[in-house]
Amino acid sequence: MRFSLLLVGGLLCAEPSAFELQSGATKQELKTLQSSNKNLGDILATLKGQTSSLLQGQEGLKSLVEGQGLRLKKATSTLATHSDNLKALKNTQDAQADLIKQQAQLIDTLKTQIQANQEALANFEKKNADTQKLLENMRTDFATKLQNLQKSIDIQANANNKKLRELASLQVQMLKAKKESAFNKDPTQKEKIAKEARELFKQKRYKEAEERFAWLASLPFKPAYHEYMAGESAYFNKAYQSAIAFYKKSAMLDDKVSYMPILLYHTAWAFKNLKDHANYKKFLQSVAKLYPKSDQGKEAQNLLDEKSKKR
Repeated sequence: MRFSLLLVGGLLCAEPSAFELQSGATKQELKTLQSSNKNLGDILATLKGQTSSLLQGQEGLKSLVEGQGLRLKKATSTLATHSDNLKALKNTQDAQADLIKQQAQLIDTLKTQIQANQEALANFEKKNADTQKLLENMRTDFATKLQNLQKSIDIQANANNKKLRELASLQVQMLKAKKESAFNKDPTQKEKIAKEARELFKQKRYKEAEERFAWLASLPFKPAYHEYMAGESAYFNKAYQSAIAFYKKSAMLDDKVSYMPILLYHTAWAFKNLKDHANYKKFLQSVAKLYPKSDQGKEAQNLLDEKSKKR
């Protein structure tokens, strides 16, 4: 545009050519043309000024546009930054939302746990109350049992004291009996001691009698008889093993005596009391066979017959 204006201005300002002058133009016309040229020059000057102004305005507009472009670029960069920040903020918000959701779930879990703990605590308190009640009952029961035990101990202590007194009394009696059972083992007094032994036997003081009869038999003084009487004393004192031993010695010394049926019969019963049933039967058979007419022989036979019927 600038080049076109310059071209027009150049054409208008050019001098008239020889052709124009040869056309017979007058000076008046020449002045008129010059005046027109001047006007055109003015117009051209005006156009130049306007063109210059336009060019300056264009430069200013260009600067403005460039400035606006820079500002727009900066704004675009800022918007991009804001967009990134917004994306980051959104990501942060999403993360916070997930965290809040997790915390909400955790809170629900904690609420459930708290409720379960409360229920467990309530159950524990109930059980604790039951336990306390049980302990109280146990304490009461223990106190009652302790009281009863104390009573039992007192009763037992009294009973033990009574038994101790009885034992002490028995010990005194035994010492007295021992003193009484002690006898002067003087062979010259054997007749007296034999009489004393028979009296003790009648009094059922079998142990003392046995000691005297056994001593008399050992002298010897009527050994078969006194061994038999020692056996009788042991038999009635329920010392069956000793009784059998005395009976055996007596029978070996003399088996023709009148008391032999009693000796054999008591020997049989001594074996029975010792649970020796074979010898019990054997001695019953002996007394029944050897002395069938004696009371002991008849009784032995009856026992054997009853035993045969039970079979």
